[in-house]
Amino acid sequence: MKKKEELSWAEIKALFKETDRQMRETDKRIARTEKMIANSNQRIEGISRSNGEFCEEYFINSFKANPTFMGEKYDRILEYHRPYPVVIDDEYDLVLHNGSSVVLIEMKYKADFNDVGKMFSKLKSYRANFPMYKDYKIYLCLASFRFPANVKARAAKDGIGLIQQKGERFEMVSENIKAW
Repeated sequence: MKKKEELSWAEIKALFKETDRQMRETDKRIARTEKMIANSNQRIEGISRSNGEFCEEYFINSFKANPTFMGEKYDRILEYHRPYPVVIDDEYDLVLHNGSSVVLIEMKYKADFNDVGKMFSKLKSYRANFPMYKDYKIYLCLASFRFPANVKARAAKDGIGLIQQKGERFEMVSENIKAW
């Protein structure tokens, strides 16, 4: 190749033209890659949504078939319960009621460390939205197919119940469950 100062205008124009062509090709490849990534993200979100729905369906059906928690029988099971009128906007995945206790259950396919702490905001909003249950014992629980060790440790420390699938049934996998 010649030195820069020795290039003719025709050669410079040809280099610019080639560089421009290469940049357009790169842009097309980037656009195709971005489209593939978007499609992959949609599929992953669909799988995640399906996993979450499967988990919720499992625990809802399990409690409907056997409405007991910590030896107490529950006569009302509410799915995706929302308050009306709303004091604090919130939704409760599964709520069990009897004459003296309420169990608030959040369902996660795989529970996360932060999910344990979020249960206290559920307690606060439930008490605000449903003052008629102020004298009831309220239990806070996470139901999941998997609990990492740090989630189990935090739940035990905070008094949150953990409910996990075991074969064709579910079981409590936490200790020190508190009534609030």
